Amino acid sequence: MISSALPFKLIFVTGCMRSGTSLLHRLILTSPDTGDRVAPARYIADFLLLSRTYMNSDSAFAADYFKSRDHLLAATSQFVRERLTDAWLNSGKPACLVVRTVEISPMIPVVATLLPDANFAVSVREPKDVIASILKVGEKQLKLGRDSPATRRDVSRLAKTYNRSYLAVFRAQLRDEHLRQRIVFVRYEEAAANPQKALEAVWTRFDLAPGSGVLADDPAVRASIKEILVHRVWRSYRTELSEAPASTRSVGSHKKALKTSEIWTVNWRCRALRRIFGYSGAEAGI
Repeated sequence: MISSALPFKLIFVTGCMRSGTSLLHRLILTSPDTGDRVAPARYIADFLLLSRTYMNSDSAFAADYFKSRDHLLAATSQFVRERLTDAWLNSGKPACLVVRTVEISPMIPVVATLLPDANFAVSVREPKDVIASILKVGEKQLKLGRDSPATRRDVSRLAKTYNRSYLAVFRAQLRDEHLRQRIVFVRYEEAAANPQKALEAVWTRFDLAPGSGVLADDPAVRASIKEILVHRVWRSYRTELSEAPASTRSVGSHKKALKTSEIWTVNWRCRALRRIFGYSGAEAGI
């Protein structure tokens, strides 16, 4: 039996990488109901990814260590709740703990089952701008000797990554009214242009005191975040907007970054989500 007894509200900020999750996270943290910004919940996401494997394709390897699949689910839930409680304590015991991790976006239906009191603020962005931003990261990481679809400029593969980040949760919330009430989709373009208006649904849906939506330059104060920001690999994800006030400067960045053939590839492969999220009108951006 999975317990939901957390002594605080919980919001996961997630979405495809480079979709604006960092901005959304920082904006939500302007609410007085939230605490200090903690490092991205990558450890928790990795643990959940591993657990999902043993719940499904590799379940035989877990069968002798748990009484049943439900027992495995309960043990996983207990471990994650303990880690989140530690983060809550480190964040100053706020009314609401807000953590960011892009990795759980495809797993939201599973996470929602494991953590029945978790809510999800999902950042969405025009997929062409997302992929243009990922390619900029890839250029930096190529110099570090790393290999990935971004360093290989594999736009088709990156479009699949974008789709995988959202399709499962979008379909699941259509079937599940309770899950739908736990999710708010926030468009990056709107959050960057008018944070207060863009976050109205977040404040209302998750019953948070509204924040100012005003971001200061370089608000990182925790040692863990500062370490990530200067790490030789992780700093490659930083841009001039990473720790800056909200800005629309990167909206439409794909126009200079992508080739015409790449733009058409993204428009075609991501056509369903572009329509769902309102990016397909008159094929803006071609």
